[in-house]
Amino acid sequence: MHPQKKNFGLESRDGMIARPAEQEDLEELKEIWKLCFGDEDRYIDFYYQNRDWVKETAVLVQDGRIASMLTMIPVDLVDKYGRIRRASMLFAIATHPDFQNRGYAAQLIEYSNEYLKSRRVFVTLLVPASEDLFRYYRKLGYREGFFVREAILRRAEIEARAAVPDSILALRAVEPAEYNRMRKDRLTGRPRLDYRNEELLFEKRVAVMSGADLFSIETETRDVVGCAYAERMSAEKVIVKELLVPDQYAALALKLLSERMPAEEYIVRTPSFAGRTLGGSIRPFGMIRFNENQDRKAVKASAAADEDSYLGFAFD
Repeated sequence: MHPQKKNFGLESRDGMIARPAEQEDLEELKEIWKLCFGDEDRYIDFYYQNRDWVKETAVLVQDGRIASMLTMIPVDLVDKYGRIRRASMLFAIATHPDFQNRGYAAQLIEYSNEYLKSRRVFVTLLVPASEDLFRYYRKLGYREGFFVREAILRRAEIEARAAVPDSILALRAVEPAEYNRMRKDRLTGRPRLDYRNEELLFEKRVAVMSGADLFSIETETRDVVGCAYAERMSAEKVIVKELLVPDQYAALALKLLSERMPAEEYIVRTPSFAGRTLGGSIRPFGMIRFNENQDRKAVKASAAADEDSYLGFAFD
């Protein structure tokens, strides 16, 4: 492949081109999204209307058709000392069914890593949806990291775990910038990912559309003890994608969330170092790849490899 410097496109010998997306690609991208992820048109339209997707999307074009696509979301990789590396989360990686099983997604991931390196971003990460995908991405140079504790609880279990508190807690829906400040406060000194306020704004819109929100968890005197981000998946199921509270408040915070969003089942994610009172199990949640020698040498001291490392909510 040889680079075309005008738009950092890469063209192979057989005419296949990897390049940044263009506005004219929108309908093809929506088609691939629907075919591969099965989302309703309402959500797909919402996604593209609420993101600066042209700047964030890369595509692989074969014979004039978009064969594969992925999204590159800017994030910050923060180590336990507060040192920051610019990074990018690869998301919504998909290949049109007509072009699957040809290695096109792998080629587009390689292109995206080169594209990001040209912009001085040397770290990429992703959140595989299955163990098969963990194995697949290992072959592309990614390694496990960003551990999460995940518990699945029935509403009756949550109510049984919520002992009488020393003080009364309350939920308050908050705006993205405020949530982001609380999130960073709760994770100070921990290796993690930080997100832009605009990512939190998008997630808030998704949450509200589902019947949930971004929440501050506070005492009756308005002292903040933590925060939570939830989405309603169905009438019977709610996912708490991020619960950041001291363990002594975890059960009560969940009880408040269950009262705000009644359901039969709650999937609850906390950092691996928290949520012990909720049970569940710890697993690697994301994968990471370093594309610069200095960063490769620093991987052991970086955020991702430490079992305390925390990615937070994924765009799933």
